[in-house]
Amino acid sequence: MKTRSWVLLPWLVLATLDAGAQTKDLSPPPLNPHPKEALHITVSFDRPKDADRYVVVMTAHYWNQQSECGYVEANWNRRFIHPEGDFEIPNHSRDPREARFAVYLDRYNRETCNWELASPSFVVRDTYTGMERSGDWGLREDLAPGAEYKAICPFRPSKYSKGCFGRHPVPDSPWYNEIPEANRIPVTVRVSKDSVRLRPRAPGFFDNFVKPVPNQPSLLPSSNGTQ
Repeated sequence: MKTRSWVLLPWLVLATLDAGAQTKDLSPPPLNPHPKEALHITVSFDRPKDADRYVVVMTAHYWNQQSECGYVEANWNRRFIHPEGDFEIPNHSRDPREARFAVYLDRYNRETCNWELASPSFVVRDTYTGMERSGDWGLREDLAPGAEYKAICPFRPSKYSKGCFGRHPVPDSPWYNEIPEANRIPVTVRVSKDSVRLRPRAPGFFDNFVKPVPNQPSLLPSSNGTQ
């Protein structure tokens, strides 16, 4: 085969893969007109005066990882593409000192390939500068009815300061200690006791892979001749 043919071969293979790609409609399912299964979440400022400058914004990530609902990329990466999206949750509170959110498990309404709630998340936003600090929150244990989570969100003009300290302890370091007390914003996240419990986790694409076999005792003779 000539050199030119060898050069063109990878491009021909890619073109063949792209032509046979199994793409699917990844648009969101229709909304449920009457959702009922809600997580009622309140995020409040521990110091009421912080509400004069800061606000809380919440988003929720929904997805469907079932293999029949997505497709595998046709290029060399072979990534599994699944339908997903992040959506801002409206704040229903008129009190600036606390934000109230309803995150619905039954937000969508489709018989097959329905989008399920993956996790909610929140940020504290400085309305003066636009800087945001994300809360390290949203795991399944955080969403149990009656659960409470506390965090401190430090605001400093630094690209290395992105998150709040809640799951991880506040560091005793010069970097943190130089932040003025007024710029360390303590918040409390509460999941109301009348919230629904999360559904069992739906099997995902990667659950279909064969699990590794646990180590078995060796059947080979030992060095002393015994088994």
